[in-house]
Amino acid sequence: MKFIFAFVFFVLIFNEAVSQEKYLPGYVKTLEGDTIPGLIDYRNWDNNPKTVFFKQKGQDRIKVYKPLDIAEFGVLDEIYVGAAVEKEVTKNTVYVHSESSALQVSMDTIFLQTLVLGEKSLLGMKSSGKENYYIKEGNSYTLLKYKWYLVEQNGKELKAENETYKRQLASYLGDCLYMTATLEGASYDSKSLESIFMKYYECKDGLPAFKKVREKVIAELGIVTGVSSTSLSFSSSQIFDILRINFPSNYSVVAGVFVDFILPRNDRKWSIYNELFYSNYTVSGSFQDITNENHYRNVEGELGYGYLKVNNMVRFRYPLGSFKVFANGGLSNGYALSETNKKTTANKFHTSETIEEGKLLDKTRRYEQGLILGLGAIQGRLSSEFRYERGNGMSDYIFLGVRTHRFFLLLNYRLN
Repeated sequence: MKFIFAFVFFVLIFNEAVSQEKYLPGYVKTLEGDTIPGLIDYRNWDNNPKTVFFKQKGQDRIKVYKPLDIAEFGVLDEIYVGAAVEKEVTKNTVYVHSESSALQVSMDTIFLQTLVLGEKSLLGMKSSGKENYYIKEGNSYTLLKYKWYLVEQNGKELKAENETYKRQLASYLGDCLYMTATLEGASYDSKSLESIFMKYYECKDGLPAFKKVREKVIAELGIVTGVSSTSLSFSSSQIFDILRINFPSNYSVVAGVFVDFILPRNDRKWSIYNELFYSNYTVSGSFQDITNENHYRNVEGELGYGYLKVNNMVRFRYPLGSFKVFANGGLSNGYALSETNKKTTANKFHTSETIEEGKLLDKTRRYEQGLILGLGAIQGRLSSEFRYERGNGMSDYIFLGVRTHRFFLLLNYRLN
């Protein structure tokens, strides 16, 4: 099962890397300033491109341009300019972070994306997931300098920021007197910086020659239903009656609602998929300890839980003709709204017979976490998915491990 999921996911990622060409009307502008209309191989780049494929007509020879080969290219509502620029490369994460305000700068040759174009221009670069922004000064592009880092204060690590970019923008947009106050609340992201430039143009009673239309997250809502198969496995170094019971798989109906947040760029192949989901199961089994016909013990056990779950997954989808295939993976967090936990023990010792009733597990928990993997296909408003979930079960004993194994066959219907 793990191999199948890993193989299919690898195939999807590989197909993405060698995805089919998609030539759309566009243009390139030469270093001499001539504009040549034609077709651009458009990839809806998330990270800024370092090459662009161009041809003037459908059957023409493809030309490959690097950033310093041309001045500019455009396709759809996107404009890219070729440049050799500085970029800040500090990789701050939760686990590895900088404790210095000094920028780590390297040079890169890349196509910068034009966000605002006019007398004052703003451009952006995303490389290896890190964003940098630039202003145009004459024929060059100047890095707007920013970096966050951690400082220790009173025994605690606190976030600090090198906000040199605010002083740079105050100088760059200084012919509009109230820009300094506007910059105080700025943040180093495209939305905030674009807003600052638009306020500048309002101040100048004008409009930029071009502004990139912001791509928004698309939220898709729907309902999900299907069937599930649940099985349990137990492990322990100690003796528990539950270890001797062979519980068969349980089949049940599941249902819920979902919201899928489809992310911009990369042809909207990536999304954050979330569900509010109800699933349940009840399993039962028994075993016998027989010494002889006059001395035996018969144990019957029953376990059942009904979970309200919040499932959060990252989904990758890939178009294949009229439909899309997808793979997703993530986490499940469930709370048991109902619990069945029974144990019945029938004892016989010669002429004495007794029946004891109690719990199969004395210490249980209602909160369950799980890992999810799924594969499926989308056609119009409908989608189907085969999903596997492995949970950490209901045992609250440190020395009794439980695994819940669930297989789902699901059908989704998108409402919007």
